[in-house]
Amino acid sequence: MTDDTCPTCRHYQALREQAKQAGDYSKATDYEVLRRRHPTHTVHIPSQPGGGRAA
Repeated sequence: MTDDTCPTCRHYQALREQAKQAGDYSKATDYEVLRRRHPTHTVHIPSQPGGGRAA
């Protein structure tokens, strides 16, 4: 789930999708991390179920 009201989130999501389409999954992951951690958010967006490593 993304924050559709945040232009930074939308920008990082678009860049992530472009990277995925180009087959650069490392860059796509980097953009997802940036989206979740950018300073506009007072609380970081948690990982989506099934999308992260098992603890």
